[in-house]
Formats: sequence, structure tokens, C-alpha cells
Amino acid sequence: MSKVADAHRVVFALRQHGQDMEQALKAELAVVAQLAARMMRAKAAKWRTTLTQSIDAHQVDDMTWEVKPGVDYAYYVENGVKPGGKGLPRFFDPASKSIVDWLQSKAFVGSPRVRKGTARFTAQEQELRDRYEGLAWHIRHKGTKAQPFAAPTAREMEPVMLRRMNLAVRRVLAARPDGGATA
Repeated sequence: MSKVADAHRVVFALRQHGQDMEQALKAELAVVAQLAARMMRAKAAKWRTTLTQSIDAHQVDDMTWEVKPGVDYAYYVENGVKPGGKGLPRFFDPASKSIVDWLQSKAFVGSPRVRKGTARFTAQEQELRDRYEGLAWHIRHKGTKAQPFAAPTAREMEPVMLRRMNLAVRRVLAARPDGGATA
């Protein structure tokens, strides 16, 4: 815990600059929240950028900002999946669409598109389903590796936020005609 020297001066300065101080801190918090969102987007896993694009900074109240991703699977990307869990949804379940799309982009790179109803389409669909079931088995039995992006961002942004807030307070105090000194 840090000590504040001349705490009575700080209290007097805050009483004199309450509104100015609050406005400066609000503005600085908005900037820091956007910086944190940008850093989190840079650290997030990128496939079709759904996770990255869902990261947003929004204001909860006057002095509170929340920076977080807006997709359900962000938790599993951040923390990974331990073996023995439930696994993936069934292949034809609409909840599996994003995983099927990802798997299809990896399985059929460079393959020509085939028309629905053809034997080739059926064979490709069956191969995709088999690969999906194999992936589901692997996740159920082996889990997935964590790719943290939120926790490292929070750790890296904490000293930046404290330094920027401190500078904002100093700017307000320095803006006084007497240089921030009190009687």
C-alpha cells in the first residue's frame, strides 16, 4: 500500500478542483478504455476476426468502463477446455456452424467448389463430418490449449492506466494560477 505525502494538500486541491478533476479523469478513462480494447484486439486469436471484432469498450457509468469480447466462445479461447468435458455440439446443430466453417477452411484448402446434390459433394460433406467428429473426440479427450488475451491485456494496461490517471490529475492541478499550491 502506498503512502501519500502531504495528504491534506491533496484533499484541499480536490475540494477546489472537484468538477475539473472529475471531467479530466472521465476523459482519461475513456482514452484508456479504448487503448485497452485496441490492445486486446491485437492479442486475440484471429480467424475470420469474429472474436477480434466483438471486443468493445463501453461505459457502464460515469467512472466505469468495461472492455470485453462479445462472443460466447471467448471464455474458451481465453481459458482453454479441459479434457473430460462435454465437447462440441452435434455436427448438424446450428451451434456448430462456426466450428464447421473453420474446419472446412482447413480441410479443403485449394479444393474446387462442388455443387450440392453431386456424389462429390456428398463425399466431401461426409469427410467434413468425419473430421468434425474426430475434432469433437479430441476436444472431449484432450481438451484445447488456452490462448489468453484478456488477462495479459489487463496486466499490461494497469501501470499505463495508473500513470495516465496520475498525469491527468497533475495537469488539472498545474492548471491553477498559483501552480496547485493551497493556502
